[in-house]
Amino acid sequence: MDEDLIKQIIGEIKILQERLDGIEKEQRNIREDILSGNPKERMQKRLLEHPKDNSIIKKEKISKNIKIEI
Repeated sequence: MDEDLIKQIIGEIKILQERLDGIEKEQRNIREDILSGNPKERMQKRLLEHPKDNSIIKKEKISKNIKIEI
């Protein structure tokens, strides 16, 4: 029983670490955009370079990892 709980906690920590890494990457990109002098143009360009298909795939991956228990 305790091993299952430990595995579950480790899995949740890994998911949180992946999300934190993504947030840190986005924060670096925003900082670069602001320091470039043309943040609006750079942000729009970056958003257009990464189509929403990637975000849909990521959402599906996350939803597979999330378990709802009642």
